[in-house]
Formats: sequence, structure tokens, C-alpha cells
Amino acid sequence: MHVRVAEQRVPAGAILQQVMKARQVAKRPDSVAIACWESSHNPIGRAHVLYNVIAKHRPAFLFSFNFSEFGTKLWAPLENENFDRIVIPWDDRHQYFSLFQMVGLHFPTIWLSKPRLPTFELAARISGKTTKLILDHDDNDHHFSKQTKADRYYGPNSVPLASYLQTGITAHTAASATLAAECDAEVVRHARAAYQYVTPPPADPEAIKIGFIGTVRPHKGLIEAARAIRVSSWNLQIPLKFHVYGDFSPASLKDELTELGVVVQDNVKTADLFGLLSTFDLVLTGFPTQGVKDESITRYQISSKIGDALAVGRPALVPYSQSVEDLDNINGVFIFHSSTFSAAIKNAMTLKTEIGLPHQFSFDGAYEAFHAAEAKATTPPISFRLLGKDTSEQALAVQNTLVLLWKQNDAGIYGRRVDQIARSYKSLFPSFRVIVLEFCHRATYDAIANQTFEFSGDAKIVSPAIDRKIARSYRDAYGVDYHTILHSTADSLNNDFISYLIEQRISPTHSTLILFPVIRFLEQVYDIISQFHCIIDIVDNQFPWSTETSKKYVGSQYFSLTSMAETLVFNSQFNVDFFKDYGMITDQDIESGRVSVISNWYSGAEVQPPEAGIGCETGFNIIYSGNMNDRIDWGLLESITLISNDITLHLVGAARRRIDALGRLTARRNVVYWGPMQESQVLNLLRSCDLAIVPHVSDEVSSYMNPLKVHMYRAMGVPVISTDVLGLTADEGLSIFPDHAGFLDAVKLAWEQHCLSGKVSRIDLPKDDENPSKHAYMKILIQSFAGREDKKRPQNDQVPGGVRELLLPLG
Repeated sequence: MHVRVAEQRVPAGAILQQVMKARQVAKRPDSVAIACWESSHNPIGRAHVLYNVIAKHRPAFLFSFNFSEFGTKLWAPLENENFDRIVIPWDDRHQYFSLFQMVGLHFPTIWLSKPRLPTFELAARISGKTTKLILDHDDNDHHFSKQTKADRYYGPNSVPLASYLQTGITAHTAASATLAAECDAEVVRHARAAYQYVTPPPADPEAIKIGFIGTVRPHKGLIEAARAIRVSSWNLQIPLKFHVYGDFSPASLKDELTELGVVVQDNVKTADLFGLLSTFDLVLTGFPTQGVKDESITRYQISSKIGDALAVGRPALVPYSQSVEDLDNINGVFIFHSSTFSAAIKNAMTLKTEIGLPHQFSFDGAYEAFHAAEAKATTPPISFRLLGKDTSEQALAVQNTLVLLWKQNDAGIYGRRVDQIARSYKSLFPSFRVIVLEFCHRATYDAIANQTFEFSGDAKIVSPAIDRKIARSYRDAYGVDYHTILHSTADSLNNDFISYLIEQRISPTHSTLILFPVIRFLEQVYDIISQFHCIIDIVDNQFPWSTETSKKYVGSQYFSLTSMAETLVFNSQFNVDFFKDYGMITDQDIESGRVSVISNWYSGAEVQPPEAGIGCETGFNIIYSGNMNDRIDWGLLESITLISNDITLHLVGAARRRIDALGRLTARRNVVYWGPMQESQVLNLLRSCDLAIVPHVSDEVSSYMNPLKVHMYRAMGVPVISTDVLGLTADEGLSIFPDHAGFLDAVKLAWEQHCLSGKVSRIDLPKDDENPSKHAYMKILIQSFAGREDKKRPQNDQVPGGVRELLLPLG
């Protein structure tokens, strides 16, 4: 996976994708992480070499920090390179660290590039108790650290700690012989792949091109080289033209070189590097300088340009230092002193043998050296633990979690399908965390708060519940937690969501998500959600509710989620047929078992204690509870009130969009409108009711519904009379009538029987634990947790009696 580091911060969704990709690589027992302290300038160049050495043989992933003072983009030569990496902005590192800890990210082997303190910290965060550590050296980093501003994390004050941490690492690699001797390291050159170059053209009569491509720094001696090339051109009577391409620091070097007649150019992409090098006649890797302070660098540093030149078959002009003494016998390498520069040019130009890439400069040769070092590697020293996980982060450990992402802001109030699934699973597996989550935009929050004065609207009970969910203080009688993420903008939700997951330790490795579309702002967090095991519950069909302008959005969300989810659950076969006709599911989805049809059930009556003194003690009481804004047959309700004044019709639910129709009913003496009520209040009201009704019209909306209220009524023993709508089938305690006459006759008969007996009518139904819909849904959830590498499925002895058979098909 290639993620470009741009000027802006990496989106939270992309961060989680990167981390999960890294974890996938880390799970491989032969994988290797490369840790680099900085990515916006040249330190990542060596780390990229190490990555390429490993990636040719084993799974590899590169990690690095980004310190903004060096820039916010990936180092320009690597900007278009495709390699697996995570670049961590220094200011955001703890968010990454928390994700690493949450998903259990640790590599079996880590190759640390450069002994800088940030490198050690990064390695500590992705290592485990058995991780092997190898430290790579390619220059005198302690010297460079001391040239940095005093109190930088990678500056002089950090050198003693970095040196101390280095002593705990037993395996080392180094780019030069001098570093190898000092660090007891295996030599890993700046390895390259051989480039399919063309035969050099005959010498240009106008000029021989001498080129340098790389980081242009004072200690590279390129100003001195430019002067020396002019002198050599006069000595040899050969026109020589010097080309310098790369990253100039300080920028004044570019102007100085231009004044000396040098052809200059800014950074060269890695993809273009070898093609450009092959246009040179000779490749210069540096030039001796007169500065005494440079000796501490050149003694250890070996230019990566040596391998570049050999890879394209061009002679490499290499200034003498102790770090390159051992290269004198390599064909194509011409080591020179400032006094022998002209001779080195002449010898290089007259070389007759073909230049090839030596084995030690190849990826295979470098890997052999790495493999030798890995054999000496040991596990992290105790000092690494001090840089690693903060024990204060352990307060809320990662655990098995079921998250139900609800599409509205009213979960936990009415006992809807989302609540039934949550409480059923929590009852089955008490050790699991079960969270019902909602997103709430600030504008929605304010709109709900501004409607709390309305009697027929549900804001008066929804608004305080949202506040409790935002405060993380809403937990129901089953132990289900209800949470809301309040976000101020659509764009902020991405970061708010990832922060919530970290705060709650909800990890893709230990969690399953159930989504109930259509969810507002889902596109903002889709990249995050896609990293989880997801079940999509098509609890209803939002197309009939949609306007012509919103249908495209609704369709795109349904399509995205049905394509991404591991399992699709529909509330009715009618809904399945619709989505199949729409082209969102296929016969193969259905035949494979990916699609399930599970109707509603109700759990909740058994934990609701009766409250004394509830009204309705006399007369015949009929109840309807539900959303009264849509699909209500208001004429049928009015006809019920005309049967007898001794019949009291109790209406419960929101009706703010049907005030006129509601007003005509409440004008009658035998109608009581309670307004919206919480589930617990409705249950207590049902205790004193004789009959429950479902007066729905059969329209495009009701066709896709599967009324859960029927199951609530019956769970309280109240018989039900319903109109004929899809999703309901006549059963014990449920009578269905296709026309008004039959419906009203059934109501009248129930009233007459009540008058004769004088008792509240009740039905006796099977217990909730035996409900087949509940069993089917719980089985899907059990399989979701069982079907992953990280989780052990719940054992039979953890499952209450009556549902243990759900586990049997799983083995």
C-alpha cells in the first residue's frame, strides 16, 4: 500500500488502513520492520535501501517519523516510490502509538536505521518481547547530532541516551569498513539493482560529462570539485563539464556552483536516477575538503553514489578516506586524492573492461550480510521497555467488542431492533463489551434541543438521552453501553471517530461492527469502518423515504456497504428481493449464505419490574405504540373510537408531522394521547391494556417494515389485531384482517368478551430464549468473532442453556 505524504495531515482513516496493513505484514514470522528517525530529508534514503534489501527476500515495512522543521513531504527523491510505509508526524505520534498497542503490532525483526534517539523510540513501539533488533550505521550520527540545535529530540542532549540504548543491541550492520570495524558490524553496502544501461556513446568532442546526483552538502566538497575539474580540463586538454543535481543545503551552494560554470538541477526522483546517471561519462561521489571538522564525517561515511555508478556501468571517482580503502580493487572504482584527481579522470576514461555491479553492492549480497547480523541479534534490552508502552494506557484493555452503529439518534429509548440485538448478545456473552454508537452533528444536536418543548415530538426524551450518550454514562439494564460522537463538522468526524476508538480501545482485531444504513456522514469514516469485520443490517428500506435528490446518496451508501460487508442481514424476504432486483446482491450471495433473512424479535419484558398505580384500571383499553408520522390509518383509528365510549384508545408515539389528524382524534373523549414514551413506560402501560393494534396502511413504506411492536405487545401477553401488511403473519395472539370491517369486528368481539369476563385478556407465548430469529442472529455474530485469527470463539460452557446449539455447527 502506498500512501503519499502530503502537506496536509494524513486522514485518520488512512492511518488505520496503514496500521492494519503493517499488522498484516508483521503477522508473517519472517517479516522485518525498518525504523528510520526522519522521512523528509536524506536519512530515509539509507532506510529505503535497507527496505529494498529485505523486500526482495522477505515481507518488509518501513516506519519513520516526520519532523516538520525538515518539511512535511516525503524526501523528494522517494516521493513517487511505491513501498509499504508509515510516516508518523512527530506531533501525532501518540495516536499512532495507541493504535499500534491496540492492534498488537510488533514485528519479529526490526532493522534500525541510524542510532538516533527517535529511531530507538520508534523501534520500541513496534517491538515485542521476542523481537530481534539489528542496528544499522551509515555515517557518524553522533557527530551530526551534536551539530543540531541544543535541545532537539535528535540533538546533542539525546546523544548519551542514544549511546546507552545502542549498547543493548548485539547485532549491527554498517555501510563502510571503518564503521563496521568500530561497531563490530556486518558490512551492508548501499545496495542497488543492476540497471540495464546502454553502451556509452563516444566521447562528446565538446565535453566529457562528469556528474554528481545526491545531497549537496559542504562536506561533499563539490565547490572544490568544480574548481578541480576546471584545472583537470586544462591539464588533460580535454573539455570537461560538471553536472550537479540534487538537494542543495545550504541553498547558496547552488549559486556558487552556477558561478563556477556547473550545470545544476534540483532533486531527481529515484525512478529517474539511473537513467540520468547513464548519460554521464563519469560519476563523481565527492571531493576532498580542507576542513578538519569534516574528517569525523568522511572517516566513516561512504557515498551511496558508488553503488549508483556501478549499477549503471559508469566509472566512479571516489575521494580517498579510510571508509573507502577496501574498495580500491573493485573494477570501476577510482580512488583519488586532490593531487591525483586528473590522473583518476584519465584512468577512468581509458578503462577498457566492462564495469559490473559487485556482489557486495547487490541486494543479494547485502541480504547475506543482514542474515549474518540477524543470527547475532537478541531481544530488546530492558531499557527499551522504558521507551515503549506507557502503563497508564493499560487502564482500559482491548477486549472483545460488538459495536452497533445506529443510523439515528434514538437508540436505547424505544427497544428497537438495534437494542434487541445488543441486549441479546450481551445476555449471551456478558464478558463482551456491547456498544451502540451514534454520530450526531452539532446542527442536529441543536435542532433536537430546540424541540424539547413539543408534546408530540420525541425530542423531550431523545435530547437528554443524547447528553448521557455523549458523556458515556448511558448503560442499560443488560449492561449495553450507548455512546454518541458529537462532531462539529463533517470533516472533523474522521478524527473524532479514530480518537473515540482509541479512547474506548475498540480494535479491528477484537471487534465486529453492525451497521444499520443509511447512516449520515458514513462516507467520512468509511476508510475506518472498512478495516473492521462488518455486518450490514438492512433493518428497513430507505429508498421509499428518499427524495429524488437524495436517492443517489442512499443508493451509493447501500452499494458501498453491501459490497464491503462480510454478512448481510435483511428483515424480510421482500427487502431481499428488492435489493436483488436493484443489482446490489446476487444469487451467489444468497446461495453462499452471505445473505440472511431474520425478522424481528423482542427481549425486554422479563427485566421490566411492574410499577404500581398505572392507570387504565377500568373499561376496555386498546393501545397503539409507534411512529405516528407515517403509514397510520387515521380513519381506522377513528372508527375504533366509535364502537363504544367504554373503549379507551391509548396512543403512544411521535406525531409532530400529523398534528391535524392527531387533533381530530384527541378531540374525542375516549382517546388518550401519551406522546412519545420510553420503552419501559410503554411496557408498564401494556400491563393494564386489553388489546394492542397495528393500524398500518399497506403502502411503499410499510411494505419494507417488519413491525417489532407486535413482538413487544405479545411479550407482555397482550393480544394483537393488525391490518394486512407485509412482514406480519397470523400467529398465536396475532390476528390479521385485510379490510376495515374485519378489523373492527375483531375489536368489537374482544371488547364484548371483556365485558362478559371483566378480566384483562392475556395470551401465553413461548419464552424469548426459544425465539428462532434471535438464535439465527446470535449465530451470525458468534461466527463473526470465531472466523478470525485473533479471537477464540466463545466456548460452550460460556453460553447459557437453550442456545448452546448455536455453537455446534462451528465445530
